[in-house]
Amino acid sequence: METSILMSQPRTRSVLLLCVAAFALSLLVISDLVNAQNQPGGSFAKLAESAKKASDGNHLEEATTLYQKALAIRPQWKDGWWSLGTIQYDLDHYADAARSFQRLIILDPRNGTAHAMLGLCQFELGKDDSSLKNLLAAERLGILKDVQLRTVALYHLGVLQLRAGRYGAAKESFGQLVKDRIRTKELLNGLGLAALLIKSQQAPAEGTLGAVVVERAGEAEALLIANDFDRAKQQYGQLVDEFPNYPNLHFAFGRLLLQTHDNDDAIRQFELELKRDSKHVNSMLEIAFAREQLEPQDGLKYAEEAAQLAPALPFAHYILGKLRLDTGNAAGAIPELEIARKSFPNEAGIYFALGKAYAQVGRKVDAVKARTEFARLNTLAAKEQGPTIYGGETKTLDKERLQD
Repeated sequence: METSILMSQPRTRSVLLLCVAAFALSLLVISDLVNAQNQPGGSFAKLAESAKKASDGNHLEEATTLYQKALAIRPQWKDGWWSLGTIQYDLDHYADAARSFQRLIILDPRNGTAHAMLGLCQFELGKDDSSLKNLLAAERLGILKDVQLRTVALYHLGVLQLRAGRYGAAKESFGQLVKDRIRTKELLNGLGLAALLIKSQQAPAEGTLGAVVVERAGEAEALLIANDFDRAKQQYGQLVDEFPNYPNLHFAFGRLLLQTHDNDDAIRQFELELKRDSKHVNSMLEIAFAREQLEPQDGLKYAEEAAQLAPALPFAHYILGKLRLDTGNAAGAIPELEIARKSFPNEAGIYFALGKAYAQVGRKVDAVKARTEFARLNTLAAKEQGPTIYGGETKTLDKERLQD
Protein backbone atom coordinates (compact mmCIF):
# COMPACT_ATOMS: atom_id res chain seq x y z
CA MET A 1 0.00 0.00 0.00
CA GLU A 2 2.78 2.44 0.94
CA THR A 3 4.62 1.74 -2.31
CA SER A 4 1.45 2.40 -4.32
CA ILE A 5 0.91 5.79 -2.65
CA LEU A 6 4.50 6.86 -3.22
CA MET A 7 4.33 5.91 -6.91
CA SER A 8 1.15 7.94 -7.42
CA GLN A 9 2.44 11.17 -5.88
CA PRO A 10 4.28 12.56 -8.99
CA ARG A 11 1.19 12.03 -11.14
CA THR A 12 -1.01 13.70 -8.51
CA ARG A 13 1.29 16.74 -8.47
CA SER A 14 1.16 16.89 -12.34
CA VAL A 15 -2.63 16.86 -12.33
CA LEU A 16 -2.74 19.59 -9.69
CA LEU A 17 -0.30 21.75 -11.67
CA LEU A 18 -2.38 21.32 -14.85
CA CYS A 19 -5.54 22.33 -12.98
CA VAL A 20 -3.85 25.42 -11.54
CA ALA A 21 -2.54 26.40 -14.99
CA ALA A 22 -5.95 25.94 -16.61
CA PHE A 23 -7.59 28.02 -13.85
CA ALA A 24 -5.03 30.81 -14.28
CA LEU A 25 -5.53 30.81 -18.05
CA SER A 26 -9.30 31.05 -17.65
CA LEU A 27 -8.84 34.03 -15.32
CA LEU A 28 -6.69 35.76 -17.96
CA VAL A 29 -9.28 35.15 -20.71
CA ILE A 30 -12.08 36.46 -18.48
CA SER A 31 -9.94 39.46 -17.54
CA ASP A 32 -9.27 40.26 -21.22
CA LEU A 33 -12.97 40.06 -22.06
CA VAL A 34 -13.90 42.22 -19.09
CA ASN A 35 -11.27 44.81 -20.02
CA ALA A 36 -12.49 44.86 -23.63
CA GLN A 37 -16.08 45.29 -22.53
CA ASN A 38 -15.17 47.99 -20.00
CA GLN A 39 -13.52 50.12 -22.66
CA PRO A 40 -15.67 52.90 -24.16
CA GLY A 41 -18.21 51.13 -26.33
CA GLY A 42 -16.53 47.86 -25.37
CA SER A 43 -19.42 45.35 -25.32
CA PHE A 44 -19.64 43.23 -28.45
CA ALA A 45 -23.28 44.07 -29.15
CA LYS A 46 -22.65 47.79 -28.76
CA LEU A 47 -19.52 47.69 -30.93
CA ALA A 48 -21.29 45.71 -33.65
CA GLU A 49 -24.20 48.13 -33.68
CA SER A 50 -21.91 51.17 -33.78
CA ALA A 51 -19.82 49.63 -36.56
CA LYS A 52 -22.89 49.04 -38.71
CA LYS A 53 -24.14 52.60 -38.14
CA ALA A 54 -20.73 54.02 -39.08
CA SER A 55 -20.65 51.88 -42.20
CA ASP A 56 -24.20 52.82 -43.21
CA GLY A 57 -23.25 56.47 -42.73
CA ASN A 58 -20.21 56.01 -44.97
CA HIS A 59 -17.80 56.69 -42.10
CA LEU A 60 -15.58 53.87 -43.31
CA GLU A 61 -12.42 54.51 -41.29
CA GLU A 62 -14.45 54.67 -38.06
CA ALA A 63 -16.38 51.55 -39.07
CA THR A 64 -13.12 49.72 -39.71
CA THR A 65 -11.85 50.46 -36.19
CA LEU A 66 -15.15 49.42 -34.61
CA TYR A 67 -15.36 46.15 -36.55
CA GLN A 68 -11.79 45.32 -35.55
CA LYS A 69 -12.62 45.88 -31.88
CA ALA A 70 -15.76 43.75 -32.13
CA LEU A 71 -13.84 40.96 -33.88
CA ALA A 72 -11.19 41.04 -31.16
CA ILE A 73 -13.96 40.06 -28.74
CA ARG A 74 -15.69 37.58 -31.07
CA PRO A 75 -13.26 36.34 -33.76
CA GLN A 76 -15.77 33.72 -35.00
CA TRP A 77 -18.16 36.45 -36.20
CA LYS A 78 -18.53 35.70 -39.93
CA ASP A 79 -20.64 38.74 -40.79
CA GLY A 80 -18.05 40.93 -39.07
CA TRP A 81 -15.19 39.62 -41.21
CA TRP A 82 -17.33 40.07 -44.32
CA SER A 83 -18.23 43.65 -43.43
CA LEU A 84 -14.66 44.54 -42.45
CA GLY A 85 -13.28 43.02 -45.65
CA THR A 86 -15.72 44.81 -47.94
CA ILE A 87 -14.99 48.16 -46.24
CA GLN A 88 -11.25 47.61 -46.59
CA TYR A 89 -11.75 46.72 -50.26
CA ASP A 90 -13.77 49.90 -50.82
CA LEU A 91 -10.93 51.88 -49.22
CA ASP A 92 -8.43 50.20 -51.61
CA HIS A 93 -6.73 48.54 -48.63
CA TYR A 94 -6.42 45.30 -50.60
CA ALA A 95 -3.85 43.53 -48.40
CA ASP A 96 -5.95 44.14 -45.26
CA ALA A 97 -9.13 43.11 -47.08
CA ALA A 98 -7.46 39.92 -48.30
CA ARG A 99 -6.58 38.98 -44.71
CA SER A 100 -10.18 39.59 -43.60
CA PHE A 101 -11.61 37.42 -46.38
CA GLN A 102 -9.05 34.73 -45.62
CA ARG A 103 -10.27 34.68 -42.01
CA LEU A 104 -13.85 34.39 -43.25
CA ILE A 105 -12.96 31.50 -45.58
CA ILE A 106 -11.30 29.65 -42.69
CA LEU A 107 -14.63 29.91 -40.85
CA ASP A 108 -16.75 29.22 -43.96
CA PRO A 109 -14.69 27.41 -46.65
CA ARG A 110 -17.64 26.98 -49.04
CA ASN A 111 -18.49 30.67 -49.15
CA GLY A 112 -18.11 31.36 -52.88
CA THR A 113 -18.76 35.07 -52.42
CA ALA A 114 -15.84 35.35 -49.99
CA HIS A 115 -13.62 33.48 -52.46
CA ALA A 116 -14.65 35.97 -55.15
CA MET A 117 -13.75 38.96 -53.00
CA LEU A 118 -10.44 37.40 -51.95
CA GLY A 119 -9.66 36.73 -55.61
CA LEU A 120 -10.39 40.35 -56.51
CA CYS A 121 -8.10 41.56 -53.73
CA GLN A 122 -5.33 39.27 -54.92
CA PHE A 123 -5.84 40.51 -58.49
CA GLU A 124 -5.18 44.07 -57.30
CA LEU A 125 -2.12 42.86 -55.39
CA GLY A 126 -0.68 41.21 -58.51
CA LYS A 127 -1.02 37.68 -57.11
CA ASP A 128 -2.37 36.17 -60.31
CA ASP A 129 -2.09 32.47 -59.41
CA SER A 130 -3.86 32.88 -56.07
CA SER A 131 -6.45 35.18 -57.60
CA LEU A 132 -7.23 32.69 -60.38
CA LYS A 133 -7.57 29.88 -57.85
CA ASN A 134 -10.07 31.80 -55.72
CA LEU A 135 -12.11 33.17 -58.62
CA LEU A 136 -12.42 29.65 -60.01
CA ALA A 137 -13.52 28.48 -56.56
CA ALA A 138 -16.15 31.23 -56.56
CA GLU A 139 -17.48 29.99 -59.91
CA ARG A 140 -17.58 26.44 -58.62
CA LEU A 141 -19.21 27.24 -55.27
CA GLY A 142 -21.49 30.01 -56.53
CA ILE A 143 -21.89 33.65 -55.65
CA LEU A 144 -24.81 35.10 -53.72
CA LYS A 145 -27.38 37.02 -55.74
CA ASP A 146 -25.14 39.98 -56.40
CA VAL A 147 -25.17 40.59 -60.15
CA GLN A 148 -22.54 43.30 -60.03
CA LEU A 149 -20.07 41.19 -58.05
CA ARG A 150 -20.56 38.19 -60.36
CA THR A 151 -19.95 40.42 -63.39
CA VAL A 152 -16.77 41.89 -61.94
CA ALA A 153 -15.52 38.47 -60.81
CA LEU A 154 -16.19 36.86 -64.21
CA TYR A 155 -14.45 39.66 -66.09
CA HIS A 156 -11.36 39.48 -63.88
CA LEU A 157 -11.38 35.69 -64.18
CA GLY A 158 -11.33 36.05 -67.97
CA VAL A 159 -8.44 38.52 -67.79
CA LEU A 160 -6.41 36.15 -65.60
CA GLN A 161 -7.11 33.24 -67.93
CA LEU A 162 -5.94 35.36 -70.86
CA ARG A 163 -2.75 36.28 -69.02
CA ALA A 164 -2.10 32.58 -68.45
CA GLY A 165 -2.74 31.71 -72.10
CA ARG A 166 -5.88 29.73 -71.28
CA TYR A 167 -7.76 31.04 -74.29
CA GLY A 168 -10.66 28.59 -74.36
CA ALA A 169 -11.39 29.19 -70.67
CA ALA A 170 -11.14 32.96 -71.14
CA LYS A 171 -13.60 32.83 -74.02
CA GLU A 172 -16.01 30.89 -71.84
CA SER A 173 -15.76 33.41 -68.98
CA PHE A 174 -16.24 36.43 -71.25
CA GLY A 175 -18.99 34.55 -73.09
CA GLN A 176 -21.00 34.25 -69.88
CA LEU A 177 -21.04 38.03 -69.67
CA VAL A 178 -22.16 38.32 -73.29
CA LYS A 179 -25.02 35.96 -72.49
CA ASP A 180 -25.93 38.36 -69.68
CA ARG A 181 -26.26 41.04 -72.41
CA ILE A 182 -23.20 42.95 -71.31
CA ARG A 183 -21.35 44.77 -74.08
CA THR A 184 -18.32 46.88 -73.28
CA LYS A 185 -15.20 47.66 -75.28
CA GLU A 186 -13.08 45.88 -72.67
CA LEU A 187 -15.23 42.75 -72.92
CA LEU A 188 -15.14 42.69 -76.74
CA ASN A 189 -11.37 43.18 -76.65
CA GLY A 190 -11.07 40.25 -74.23
CA LEU A 191 -13.11 38.02 -76.54
CA GLY A 192 -11.06 39.10 -79.54
CA LEU A 193 -7.77 38.41 -77.77
CA ALA A 194 -8.97 34.96 -76.72
CA ALA A 195 -10.12 34.12 -80.25
CA LEU A 196 -6.81 35.26 -81.75
CA LEU A 197 -4.70 33.50 -79.08
CA ILE A 198 -3.15 36.69 -77.74
CA LYS A 199 -2.31 37.10 -74.05
CA SER A 200 -3.67 40.31 -72.54
CA GLN A 201 -0.16 41.54 -71.72
CA GLN A 202 0.68 41.24 -75.45
CA ALA A 203 -2.42 43.06 -76.72
CA PRO A 204 -1.89 45.48 -79.63
CA ALA A 205 -1.56 49.11 -78.64
CA GLU A 206 -4.66 51.28 -78.75
CA GLY A 207 -5.13 53.00 -82.11
CA THR A 208 -3.17 50.43 -84.14
CA LEU A 209 -4.58 48.21 -86.90
CA GLY A 210 -4.02 45.24 -84.60
CA ALA A 211 -6.32 46.77 -81.99
CA VAL A 212 -8.99 47.21 -84.68
CA VAL A 213 -8.71 43.56 -85.72
CA VAL A 214 -8.96 42.40 -82.10
CA GLU A 215 -12.07 44.45 -81.37
CA ARG A 216 -13.82 43.39 -84.55
CA ALA A 217 -12.98 39.75 -83.91
CA GLY A 218 -14.48 40.19 -80.45
CA GLU A 219 -17.64 41.61 -82.00
CA ALA A 220 -17.89 38.57 -84.27
CA GLU A 221 -17.44 36.23 -81.28
CA ALA A 222 -20.16 38.10 -79.38
CA LEU A 223 -22.50 37.68 -82.36
CA LEU A 224 -21.73 33.95 -82.40
CA ILE A 225 -22.49 33.64 -78.68
CA ALA A 226 -25.78 35.48 -79.29
CA ASN A 227 -26.58 32.91 -82.04
CA ASP A 228 -26.47 35.57 -84.75
CA PHE A 229 -24.52 33.22 -87.01
CA ASP A 230 -24.92 35.01 -90.32
CA ARG A 231 -23.65 38.35 -89.03
CA ALA A 232 -20.82 36.62 -87.18
CA LYS A 233 -19.66 34.90 -90.38
CA GLN A 234 -20.04 38.12 -92.34
CA GLN A 235 -17.90 40.00 -89.80
CA TYR A 236 -15.12 37.42 -89.92
CA GLY A 237 -15.37 37.20 -93.72
CA GLN A 238 -14.75 40.93 -94.02
CA LEU A 239 -11.86 40.73 -91.59
CA VAL A 240 -10.00 37.97 -93.44
CA ASP A 241 -10.51 39.83 -96.72
CA GLU A 242 -9.02 43.02 -95.26
CA PHE A 243 -6.26 41.39 -93.17
CA PRO A 244 -5.47 38.03 -94.82
CA ASN A 245 -2.07 37.72 -93.15
CA TYR A 246 -3.02 38.71 -89.61
CA PRO A 247 -1.85 35.90 -87.26
CA ASN A 248 -4.57 33.45 -86.14
CA LEU A 249 -7.38 35.30 -87.94
CA HIS A 250 -8.10 32.46 -90.41
CA PHE A 251 -7.82 30.07 -87.46
CA ALA A 252 -10.40 32.02 -85.44
CA PHE A 253 -12.75 32.19 -88.43
CA GLY A 254 -12.33 28.46 -88.99
CA ARG A 255 -13.29 27.71 -85.41
CA LEU A 256 -16.41 29.81 -85.76
CA LEU A 257 -17.33 27.93 -88.95
CA LEU A 258 -16.89 24.62 -87.15
CA GLN A 259 -19.39 25.77 -84.54
CA THR A 260 -21.89 26.55 -87.30
CA HIS A 261 -21.20 23.11 -88.85
CA ASP A 262 -19.63 24.55 -92.03
CA ASN A 263 -16.83 21.99 -91.87
CA ASP A 264 -15.51 22.28 -95.41
CA ASP A 265 -15.31 26.09 -95.20
CA ALA A 266 -13.69 25.77 -91.78
CA ILE A 267 -11.00 23.45 -93.10
CA ARG A 268 -10.26 25.91 -95.92
CA GLN A 269 -9.65 28.62 -93.31
CA PHE A 270 -7.32 26.35 -91.33
CA GLU A 271 -5.45 25.56 -94.55
CA LEU A 272 -5.07 29.29 -95.22
CA GLU A 273 -3.63 29.69 -91.70
CA LEU A 274 -1.18 26.89 -92.46
CA LYS A 275 -0.24 28.63 -95.70
CA ARG A 276 0.67 31.68 -93.60
CA ASP A 277 2.44 29.56 -90.97
CA SER A 278 3.31 26.00 -92.00
CA LYS A 279 3.86 25.00 -88.36
CA HIS A 280 0.54 26.27 -86.99
CA VAL A 281 -0.17 23.36 -84.66
CA ASN A 282 -3.66 24.44 -83.64
CA SER A 283 -4.82 24.53 -87.27
CA MET A 284 -3.42 21.04 -87.81
CA LEU A 285 -5.33 19.79 -84.78
CA GLU A 286 -8.56 21.43 -85.89
CA ILE A 287 -8.31 19.81 -89.33
CA ALA A 288 -7.57 16.44 -87.70
CA PHE A 289 -10.54 16.90 -85.38
CA ALA A 290 -12.84 17.92 -88.25
CA ARG A 291 -11.75 14.93 -90.35
CA GLU A 292 -12.06 12.42 -87.50
CA GLN A 293 -15.59 11.25 -88.25
CA LEU A 294 -15.69 11.19 -92.06
CA GLU A 295 -12.07 11.01 -93.28
CA PRO A 296 -9.88 9.81 -90.40
CA GLN A 297 -7.06 8.75 -92.71
CA ASP A 298 -6.80 12.30 -94.11
CA GLY A 299 -6.82 13.76 -90.61
CA LEU A 300 -4.15 11.35 -89.38
CA LYS A 301 -1.23 13.07 -91.15
CA TYR A 302 -2.13 16.40 -89.54
CA ALA A 303 -2.35 14.79 -86.09
CA GLU A 304 1.00 13.02 -86.56
CA GLU A 305 2.76 16.28 -87.45
CA ALA A 306 1.05 18.23 -84.65
CA ALA A 307 2.14 15.67 -82.05
CA GLN A 308 5.72 15.90 -83.30
CA LEU A 309 5.71 19.71 -83.21
CA ALA A 310 3.93 19.99 -79.83
CA PRO A 311 4.71 16.86 -77.78
CA ALA A 312 3.68 18.61 -74.55
CA LEU A 313 0.12 19.28 -75.78
CA PRO A 314 -2.30 16.65 -74.38
CA PHE A 315 -4.90 17.19 -77.10
CA ALA A 316 -2.33 16.41 -79.82
CA HIS A 317 -1.78 12.98 -78.27
CA TYR A 318 -5.49 12.44 -77.70
CA ILE A 319 -6.56 13.21 -81.26
CA LEU A 320 -3.62 11.23 -82.68
CA GLY A 321 -4.61 8.25 -80.55
CA LYS A 322 -8.24 8.57 -81.64
CA LEU A 323 -7.34 8.73 -85.33
CA ARG A 324 -4.97 5.77 -85.08
CA LEU A 325 -7.76 3.86 -83.38
CA ASP A 326 -10.26 4.86 -86.09
CA THR A 327 -7.85 3.78 -88.85
CA GLY A 328 -7.26 0.32 -87.38
CA ASN A 329 -4.05 0.90 -85.41
CA ALA A 330 -5.18 0.23 -81.86
CA ALA A 331 -1.68 -0.73 -80.71
CA GLY A 332 -0.32 2.61 -81.94
CA ALA A 333 -3.25 4.48 -80.38
CA ILE A 334 -2.71 3.21 -76.83
CA PRO A 335 0.58 5.01 -75.96
CA GLU A 336 -0.82 8.32 -77.28
CA LEU A 337 -4.03 7.99 -75.30
CA GLU A 338 -2.08 7.02 -72.19
CA ILE A 339 0.00 10.20 -72.50
CA ALA A 340 -3.22 12.23 -72.67
CA ARG A 341 -4.57 10.37 -69.63
CA LYS A 342 -1.52 11.32 -67.55
CA SER A 343 -2.21 15.00 -68.16
CA PHE A 344 -6.00 14.73 -67.69
CA PRO A 345 -6.67 11.75 -65.39
CA ASN A 346 -10.27 12.86 -64.81
CA GLU A 347 -11.30 13.24 -68.47
CA ALA A 348 -13.93 10.61 -69.20
CA GLY A 349 -13.55 10.69 -73.00
CA ILE A 350 -9.96 9.48 -72.82
CA TYR A 351 -11.01 6.38 -70.89
CA PHE A 352 -13.75 5.68 -73.44
CA ALA A 353 -11.18 5.64 -76.27
CA LEU A 354 -8.71 3.62 -74.18
CA GLY A 355 -11.39 1.04 -73.40
CA LYS A 356 -11.95 0.47 -77.12
CA ALA A 357 -8.22 0.32 -77.87
CA TYR A 358 -7.45 -2.13 -75.06
CA ALA A 359 -10.32 -4.38 -76.16
CA GLN A 360 -9.08 -4.46 -79.75
CA VAL A 361 -5.58 -5.64 -78.76
CA GLY A 362 -6.94 -8.25 -76.34
CA ARG A 363 -6.09 -6.48 -73.07
CA LYS A 364 -9.45 -7.41 -71.54
CA VAL A 365 -8.65 -6.53 -67.91
CA ASP A 366 -7.37 -3.07 -68.90
CA ALA A 367 -10.41 -2.57 -71.13
CA VAL A 368 -12.78 -3.31 -68.23
CA LYS A 369 -10.88 -0.93 -65.95
CA ALA A 370 -10.96 1.87 -68.53
CA ARG A 371 -14.67 1.42 -69.21
CA THR A 372 -15.45 1.33 -65.50
CA GLU A 373 -13.52 4.57 -64.95
CA PHE A 374 -15.28 6.14 -67.93
CA ALA A 375 -18.68 5.23 -66.46
CA ARG A 376 -17.69 6.59 -63.03
CA LEU A 377 -16.40 9.92 -64.37
CA ASN A 378 -19.30 10.29 -66.76
CA THR A 379 -21.83 9.73 -63.96
CA LEU A 380 -19.96 12.16 -61.72
CA ALA A 381 -19.96 14.83 -64.44
CA ALA A 382 -23.69 14.30 -65.01
CA LYS A 383 -24.40 14.83 -61.31
CA GLU A 384 -22.27 17.97 -61.11
CA GLN A 385 -23.13 19.62 -64.42
CA GLY A 386 -26.21 17.96 -65.82
CA PRO A 387 -26.08 16.24 -69.23
CA THR A 388 -22.51 16.01 -70.47
CA ILE A 389 -20.93 15.94 -73.90
CA TYR A 390 -20.40 12.21 -73.46
CA GLY A 391 -24.10 11.43 -73.32
CA GLY A 392 -24.62 10.92 -77.05
CA GLU A 393 -23.37 8.48 -79.64
CA THR A 394 -20.08 10.33 -80.21
CA LYS A 395 -17.73 10.34 -77.25
CA THR A 396 -15.48 13.40 -77.28
CA LEU A 397 -14.07 15.99 -74.87
CA ASP A 398 -13.45 19.68 -74.50
CA LYS A 399 -10.68 20.17 -77.05
CA GLU A 400 -10.24 23.85 -76.23
CA ARG A 401 -9.46 22.99 -72.63
CA LEU A 402 -6.86 20.43 -73.68
CA GLN A 403 -5.38 22.88 -76.18
CA ASP A 404 -4.98 25.67 -73.59
